[in-house]
Amino acid sequence: MKIRKILNGILALFIAGGILLFSDLENRKGKTEKEIIPAQSVGLKAVKGRIYKIGLTYFAPDATFDAALVGLWDGLKQLGFVKDSNLMVISQHANGEIANLQPIHLSMDNRDVDLILVTSTPAITAAVATVKKHPIVFSMTYTPLEAGAGKSFTDHLPNITGVGSFPPVEKTVDFIKDILPGTKRIGTLYNSSEANSIKVVQVARDYMKTKGIELLENSIVNTSEVYQAASALCMRNIDAMWVTGDNTALQAISGIVKVCRDNKVPLILNDCDYVKQGALAAVGIGWYATGVYSASFVARVLNGESPAKIPIENYVEESIVVNQAVAQALGIKIPNKYMTGEKSAAPKKKLKLCFVHYVDSPNSENIEKGVRSELKKQGMTEGKDFTLKVFNAQGDISTLNSIAQTIGSNKWDLIFASSTPTIQMLSKRITDIPIVFSNVGDPVRAGLGKSFTKHLPTITGISTMSNFDGLVKLVIETIPKIKTIGTIYTPGEVNSVAYVEGLRKAAHNRGLELIAVPANSATEVADAALSITNRGIQAFTQISDNLTGSACASIIKAAYDSKIPYFGFVTEQIESGAVAVVARDYFYAGVDAAKLAEKVFSGQSPADIPFQYVTKTSVIVNTKAMNYFGVKIPKKYLKK
Repeated sequence: MKIRKILNGILALFIAGGILLFSDLENRKGKTEKEIIPAQSVGLKAVKGRIYKIGLTYFAPDATFDAALVGLWDGLKQLGFVKDSNLMVISQHANGEIANLQPIHLSMDNRDVDLILVTSTPAITAAVATVKKHPIVFSMTYTPLEAGAGKSFTDHLPNITGVGSFPPVEKTVDFIKDILPGTKRIGTLYNSSEANSIKVVQVARDYMKTKGIELLENSIVNTSEVYQAASALCMRNIDAMWVTGDNTALQAISGIVKVCRDNKVPLILNDCDYVKQGALAAVGIGWYATGVYSASFVARVLNGESPAKIPIENYVEESIVVNQAVAQALGIKIPNKYMTGEKSAAPKKKLKLCFVHYVDSPNSENIEKGVRSELKKQGMTEGKDFTLKVFNAQGDISTLNSIAQTIGSNKWDLIFASSTPTIQMLSKRITDIPIVFSNVGDPVRAGLGKSFTKHLPTITGISTMSNFDGLVKLVIETIPKIKTIGTIYTPGEVNSVAYVEGLRKAAHNRGLELIAVPANSATEVADAALSITNRGIQAFTQISDNLTGSACASIIKAAYDSKIPYFGFVTEQIESGAVAVVARDYFYAGVDAAKLAEKVFSGQSPADIPFQYVTKTSVIVNTKAMNYFGVKIPKKYLKK
């Protein structure tokens, strides 16, 4: 009996085991089939009706990151993944601090995303150590293996894959030797905590030895050390400065550019997107092309393929970019083979521009018209080649401050600024975007630099300082016995104060007295216009500033009511009743500003573009007003 009971128990166990084995067959069958699905059958195309989510992490905003991301979104769009449509992106950056990368990735790993997209080598290191719940795809990195992604491109961590792009180091050294044949000492600086920089510098050091070149190195820890490190290298009689794609160094590239410019040391990079900021050249990577190439890796993982099945790849579309303006300044002749050879893989970028006005006025309107006209003349079509967003503070400083904050929190390729208050506000708030100003009388007094050639590094522009002597001379020839002239000015506008001083000096030099009455609002302008007519002036010689320009109708009305001739500096005031104007042409001021912008677009640093005066001045006469006031303009001006 006992034996029978034991046998029955064993039989029951076999039956139960069989039932369990059979019931799990489909599950096991499914897992096996899923494991052997070939990569191509997962598909690159977005699944219709599905919403995808990416968590994007990066070191800090910069030009190479922007180029790579544009390429990535373009590549994904071709596969049906459209950003902000069926592809949602949550992004975080470390603000240029390596220590911030691990907490950022820990936070991202706790979010509801399909994958985490990592850019830069330090970010890969942080992601490998931190991300446990999501697959990882990387791009825009030199050395993913040194960052900890794996032992080889095929033997890597199971939750990570992506695209590396090791820079053309040997070609960079050969390029330097070719354009600077006597090169014996090259300087470089890098963050010794960045695995990518260590590897690249090691390769460069070894190759330079074979070419008889000494590599002088300075290591840095953060961006605050970059300027001093670059200065120290330049003091060691280097023939050229070479900076690879070190994240910390590139965050302070403007400081390196300045040091090299001041010491007349050629700066060569491995990142083409920074050449326009003042480097001589770059032998580097087309990051846009890298971004496009990386799109398929992202798409495969988004659609469920395991990163373990996707080998890491190295992809480089090499590009040589030369800044001709810097080459000319340094007296370096670039061989033709570099000017006609490889070009960037990125298509012509649509420029993101903005225009900031302080107040509605004929001057500002004409400057904007001039800018648009010249951009069109340069072959640029709005919407296709550029976008231009217009802001207007309507004469309110607090609004202007808010506009500056809004602009500073976005990315622009260039900012156009009209008026002195505008450029003063923007220059304080924004230090990393090129700005071209116009409708600014005295840019030096406005705090934009020590002179027209030594000025803030991201700013250049057009001075519309009026031709005071020309107008005073015209007034004297029109009213030979005149002794006193008058104007209204705005004490709160730096340009207005400068204009009054300029007009007073011109009047004094020709034996005239200038009576200047202050006003701080449109109402005060009207009151000042009435009061000044009772102070013995024989002509209005009205300067041009933002306040009086927007309220000039009340001044001209006072002139007509008192029959005191009105002369001015603004073209449109002729139509309002001025006898004559000696006007800096504000339309041409806009044209001139757009011409300076073209230099910036082509890669020249604003720091190397001197401030300029507007190229065209007009003398315009209103014969009806001349007859009304009973004055006679000399024929030589009528011909003009």
